[in-house]
Amino acid sequence: MEQLTKEYIRERIADSKVIHTRGENIYHLGNYSVNSFDAKKGLFSYTVDGNYGNYTVDVSLENGVRTSCDCPYPAGGCKHIVAVCLDIAERLLSENYYDSETDETFQETDYLGYEEIRDDVIASRRKSAKMEEMEIIFGETCKGEHTIITKNKRKYILRVHDPETERGTCSCPDFTHNRLGLCKHLIRFFDKCKKDRGFFEQGKKETMPFIHIYWDSYNQKPCYFYDGRIEKSVKEDLSLYFSENGLYKKNDVAELYLLLLKLAGKKNVRVDDFVTRKVENYLFLNEMFSVKKNYSFDYSRIKTVLYPYQKKGVEFSLFKTRVIIADEMGLGKTLQAITISILKKDVFGFKRVLVVCPASLKEQWKKEIERFTDEKAVIVAGSRRERQKIYDTSPEYFLITNYEAVLRDIMVIQRIRTDLVILDEAQRIKNFETKTHQAILTIPRKQSIVITGTPLENKLEDLYSILQFSDPELLSPFWIFAANHLKILRDRRKSIAGYKNLDIIHKKLENLVIRRKKEEVLECLPEEITNTYYIDLTKEQYEIHQGYVQSLMPILGKKILTPFDIRTIQQLLLCMRMVCDSTYLIDRKTNLSPKLTELEKILCELVIENKRKTVIFSEWTTMTYLIGKLLSGLKIPFIDFNGKVPQQKRQKLIDEFTDNPSCMVFLSSDAGGVGLNLQAADCVINFELPWNPAKLNQRTGRVNRIGQRSRCINIINLVAKNSIEERVAAGIAMKQELFDAVIDGGGDEVDYSQEKKAEFINRIRSMLDEEQLAVPAKKHISEELPDSTPYYLNPRVLAQQNELDFEKEEAAEEEKISDAAEENIDSHESVPDAAIMEEVLENGLKFLSGLTMMATGKPVIADDESKMVHVDKNTGEVTLKFKLQGFS
Repeated sequence: MEQLTKEYIRERIADSKVIHTRGENIYHLGNYSVNSFDAKKGLFSYTVDGNYGNYTVDVSLENGVRTSCDCPYPAGGCKHIVAVCLDIAERLLSENYYDSETDETFQETDYLGYEEIRDDVIASRRKSAKMEEMEIIFGETCKGEHTIITKNKRKYILRVHDPETERGTCSCPDFTHNRLGLCKHLIRFFDKCKKDRGFFEQGKKETMPFIHIYWDSYNQKPCYFYDGRIEKSVKEDLSLYFSENGLYKKNDVAELYLLLLKLAGKKNVRVDDFVTRKVENYLFLNEMFSVKKNYSFDYSRIKTVLYPYQKKGVEFSLFKTRVIIADEMGLGKTLQAITISILKKDVFGFKRVLVVCPASLKEQWKKEIERFTDEKAVIVAGSRRERQKIYDTSPEYFLITNYEAVLRDIMVIQRIRTDLVILDEAQRIKNFETKTHQAILTIPRKQSIVITGTPLENKLEDLYSILQFSDPELLSPFWIFAANHLKILRDRRKSIAGYKNLDIIHKKLENLVIRRKKEEVLECLPEEITNTYYIDLTKEQYEIHQGYVQSLMPILGKKILTPFDIRTIQQLLLCMRMVCDSTYLIDRKTNLSPKLTELEKILCELVIENKRKTVIFSEWTTMTYLIGKLLSGLKIPFIDFNGKVPQQKRQKLIDEFTDNPSCMVFLSSDAGGVGLNLQAADCVINFELPWNPAKLNQRTGRVNRIGQRSRCINIINLVAKNSIEERVAAGIAMKQELFDAVIDGGGDEVDYSQEKKAEFINRIRSMLDEEQLAVPAKKHISEELPDSTPYYLNPRVLAQQNELDFEKEEAAEEEKISDAAEENIDSHESVPDAAIMEEVLENGLKFLSGLTMMATGKPVIADDESKMVHVDKNTGEVTLKFKLQGFS
């Protein structure tokens, strides 16, 4: 099969550089979908969303590269073919298809072993010790205490036992967890000692000046070191708790508390802070266990009845300092976490809970907290000063923020007292190399609840990342975790080829993680569970949305509404809703869509991880193209269904979705909301909420009907915040007859009584936030007017034209004044610039043509191909030249 490369596409397929650039733009926007993709035969078929319709592109790689497209472009290498070829090349490359013929079977000897991995991590620390800036402040003796200061001004205490064998401890977090017995700070110190032979030789003669009790990270037990003479009473006390080699010999670390009490105040004893914290934690667990035995769960403060499995989750979690609730999506993890937080307040006297969640879920968290409890919740938002004030002075028990905001506010968060931290959708921190992940780890907390619907056993790297926050010692350090559970290839890239010993991980997680799947608790669930995600618009989306609002308000203020006014309102409302999905629906050039970003995360959990068959609805076919691109990128097999699918093919598509276990998503416009049986799915995602409540019910009804195997359907709604969508989601809806006659365009005539017109206007007004109307939309100039948007209804284009006209008039006026000054004549007597007048009047007639087109369906047509307006440069006389098509 011919190998398709980007260079080949640019040099051999694209008709020109300009065509290649346009094709790249289509590829990046993703406005195409896959009809068939057979990598083995090298045969591919796509549908591309074009300016004048949908085009079919076929590509064959069997004997060379052959392409075809049914668009009007006369040459072979059109922009649609370029876009499709780029997509094919990217897919084949990402799947390593070209290397599949030389597939290798790896033996156990091809993987890195325990010692090799250990040597690698030690080598990396030695490299850091050599490269990083550190200042060493030596103590009075070689053996004993020293201080090291990092480049970031962090101070750590080194306690050196023996410089010759490089034995000692460091107070840095890495030393306490890495199980190596060293860190870069100790390495740097011992390298320095070796260079100073006098200091090094002095260390050989010294004895340890104090008894050092520290935490042995390798054995995960307390330990002590001392090589001098110990007084008899102290030696007897130590022998009760430590073996001859200094390792703690009791089972319960909490018992060490009695020894620490006896040794308190002795000058020749040093106890590491980490040991003290460990002992305190074990004491707390013992006390908590005794409270748990006599505790009776009281759910009276929760204003709803929890299902039995939810109560089990609460009871599993309440007396744990850390827990992961990993129930499948739609099983009420949020309510469980809220209930646990309320009960922890009663049991432990907690004063503050910090909820960290995706931005789209902040509103939902606040609503559920205040719906199910008497507690208040505040969303951390506003300027930096406003956010800081909320953290410092807000009396609410629940503070709600999002992951991105934590990175900005981490310094403030670190200084406030947080008793409980809840991480919702914790898979958002799965990449432990990001700054957000590192910031989350530094949040001070007494206890934590982690919420994730992603099965933790599927991706071990993600699991390790989440556990770094929840229980950092359970699988730490990473090098031991990798040696025990990852198959790392012994090659240059050291890539992960698989996993091993998963049963050991499962055993370790039993006391930390609770997970229930939907099928396990079906008898408890209602018929439908609805989750609404509130998603922030981008700045550009909001400006466009507000531009339409500003254009709408003068019409709503009219005393008398004509049929044209009603249609104009309809078009403006439609555009407001479209921009909430993606700017591509408005300008066909950009694709700003936070909804698509959120949909990707939902699909990863719902479809990829939990294997749930899902139906996605959108009103606009163009939007389904963009969603189809996303699904293709995620490698999720799907069916694309819309009104353009021939009737005879529809049932075949439904059968494919129903009968093919690997076909996971049914992507449909509202053509799929009528007359279809999609019971194979049990999840419905509304990419936007339809105006008509009946349409919303139709969508759900395609899935929740007789023959549905699951008795509970999950419904997910995506709603843009601070937009007309949010007002619709809040329950402000029109009567059915208003939908049929106006919004859905039912009938050719709109003949309301005055009373119904007033009702219609009032309902539209109720959907517009008066506070938002006070915020003027910034001008956003589009490079080119979209074919699909009427000129006279696009405020972005109107703003562009007004700005250009103003600039030209201003420049012309300045030029006239300058000329008048030079020639000493009155500038106001000069003839206006003919070219400017022609352009202004030409635009005015285009506007008139648009109005005529909207009202009658017939445009204003120029008499010939020339301009409709001519201005005589000498006299200023204006001639308008056009004709009207006949009207029936």
